Amino acid sequence: MTRQKKRRHTREWVEFEDGPSRKDKLSNPDSYESRKRKAKAEQKKNRSVFQKVQDAKAAANGGQKENSHARGRLADKIRKLNAQNTVDSND
Repeated sequence: MTRQKKRRHTREWVEFEDGPSRKDKLSNPDSYESRKRKAKAEQKKNRSVFQKVQDAKAAANGGQKENSHARGRLADKIRKLNAQNTVDSND
């Protein structure tokens, strides 16, 4: 035989009062709901460790994007030839 759970019984009908809807609560700027939503929107977002490292690298590079231009002897040679070609084409 199984045990019966305890239950709360009420003989009268329980009627709940309907308060303002959520839409009405949000439209009122002094309500708890709207203040809660506003605080959540204004809450400071924590950056990840990866993002912090990326920002530090960008600051160290003087605001230049990393790998924005190729580095090396061949890249320098190509830039030099392109500069000569633009000078020759302007003449």
